[in-house]
Amino acid sequence: MRIFWVLTGCLQIVLPAHGGLVPERIVSLSPNVTEIVFALGAGDRLVAVSRYCDYPREVSRLPRAGGFVDPDYEAIVTLQPDLVIMLDSHDAVAIELKKLGIATLKVPHRSVADVHRAIRMIGDVCGASARADSLISRLKHRTRIVSRAVSGLPRPRVLLSIGRSTSSGQIGAVYVAGRDGFFDRLIELAGGRNVCREARVAFPRVSPEGVMRLNPDVIVDLVNIQGEKNLSENELSGQWQALDGVSAVQNGRVHILTDTRPLRPGPRYVEFLCQLAKRLHPQADIPVSMP
Repeated sequence: MRIFWVLTGCLQIVLPAHGGLVPERIVSLSPNVTEIVFALGAGDRLVAVSRYCDYPREVSRLPRAGGFVDPDYEAIVTLQPDLVIMLDSHDAVAIELKKLGIATLKVPHRSVADVHRAIRMIGDVCGASARADSLISRLKHRTRIVSRAVSGLPRPRVLLSIGRSTSSGQIGAVYVAGRDGFFDRLIELAGGRNVCREARVAFPRVSPEGVMRLNPDVIVDLVNIQGEKNLSENELSGQWQALDGVSAVQNGRVHILTDTRPLRPGPRYVEFLCQLAKRLHPQADIPVSMP
């Protein structure tokens, strides 16, 4: 396999260049990458995915190539992929794969604009540029529909919890969306104001007392129920009742989301955007399905 180097902005990419052919055997090391590959109609080229990939349904038949920080290099080598696609934070993994002579593509994932860039990059390398452009156009169109629907409405102060332990039965420290391009931007597009936007880190750890001081109007709790005690949404919501001095709790504006799509910076971000906007502005005319 021949390899050439491409510079895109400040991002260095290693792409396969075998006779001008597009890669036919692809390994994905991230759920959002897997979703993009399928959305571009190239899912049949995936020969393995990460252990966390669970969408679309077709990924259930694919071999696993390890996780985000512990890829299975032996399995990857055995599969003889033309290309391994990963996140731009996978620097150490890319170095190891380069040593093994395996071509890689690193894609950005930290903002909504990064999602679009990742779609275009994967589309270009997979010979699906036109399909990538069409997908990006649809995503931008759907985003504008939501943004227009909430334009001019009062912006509630939102705390977006992206990680907490639910096993203790009570609210402990939570990791929340701070000055992060992806979640912060989605809150804005959905017609809210991020209550933790002034935090100096992307995902600050906030104590229950800190939540009370922030006093958000709305709490959106993203709970990955895999490996938890199969708690219902009512039980998960009830754990917040201990913070009864918080405006969101007092006014019944604690919303639990248990599916994985909010945590995936991929094409389904618009579905999460609709969910979020409906919870922030239940009176707004936000269509359930959009073209």
